[in-house]
Amino acid sequence: MRRLLWIFLTLALLAAPVSAVDAAKTQADMFGLDELERAVPEGAQAYLEDVSPTEETDFSQAVGEILEGALRESGPIWKKAGQLMLTVLLVVVLCQMVHSFADGRVTQATALAGALAITACCASEFSALMGLARETLDEISSFSSLLMPVMAAATAAAGGSVSAGGLYSVTAIFSNVLIRLSQALFLPLVYGILALAMVDSALEQDRLKGMRQFLEWVVRGGLKAVMYLYTGFMALTGILSGSADAATLKAARFTLSGMIPVVGGIISDAAETVLSSAGLLKSTIGTFGMLAVVGAFVVPFLRIGITYLAFKLAAALSVVLGGGQGQLLEGLGSAMGFLLAMIGSAALMCLLACCCFLKVVQP
Repeated sequence: MRRLLWIFLTLALLAAPVSAVDAAKTQADMFGLDELERAVPEGAQAYLEDVSPTEETDFSQAVGEILEGALRESGPIWKKAGQLMLTVLLVVVLCQMVHSFADGRVTQATALAGALAITACCASEFSALMGLARETLDEISSFSSLLMPVMAAATAAAGGSVSAGGLYSVTAIFSNVLIRLSQALFLPLVYGILALAMVDSALEQDRLKGMRQFLEWVVRGGLKAVMYLYTGFMALTGILSGSADAATLKAARFTLSGMIPVVGGIISDAAETVLSSAGLLKSTIGTFGMLAVVGAFVVPFLRIGITYLAFKLAAALSVVLGGGQGQLLEGLGSAMGFLLAMIGSAALMCLLACCCFLKVVQP
């Protein structure tokens, strides 16, 4: 009778509900994913309505949808760029007509008037695009400053503590350097390049061409130097820290399994489950972060890029028409190209960092 009673009590205990801890949810709360979702740049929020940092997402399909949506809404951008290009070409044609029927003194005045007219036509758009580039740099920088610590924490929780610290440090340093250089040096130099091009076009001379080329070299060389150093340090950090993480994990598993009597293997298996959960969460966070960066970057890139193509085409047609405003239009095109390079470098730096975090060897 007593044995039967013990059997019933045991069955009752086994039938009682068991409360288990959701490792993924606990880790998500610990990493602060709610704050990361709120920090998504405004331009990317519309593209991430159905994307969550805790759920798996088809990255290629999501990127395709972002690009498709951006291209579908780019009609006004093409129209505005086309109108600006036609206006500029009209100024070039009028200046060329005056050149054909006027004497030397009137010709110099016409060149000055043409340069001022083109500058006046493009000033508002150029100023708006400069502001857009600065705003995009700020948004990517702000979001990256929240995304990188979350990725580092998830990577460390997944067993890559050495890799997490190294990758985060390199990304934080170079991202800060790039943003500060862009805002404090490169953007003012772009204004200088445009001013020199306008003066040369107005005077119909090439006296300032060397200085303009030097400023272009400074901007181009500075961006290349930062990106080369960043990719080099990221590669070196990934190689060294990956080996250290693998050795640390191997030693920890051996210690848990062999040194703790009876339950060492159970604890080791449980730890591996937690690490796997953190690794899966790291993957979903990385995908979410990269999609947010692409969403914040794609519209400014399209707007500046389309304007860049319009200025390049206008400069080529100006040479065909024989106008003297080609230098100014080339300067405008170069300025747009540098804006593209700056926001592209900031976005690429963040995307590369996410890829490096995701490539940390899983336990």
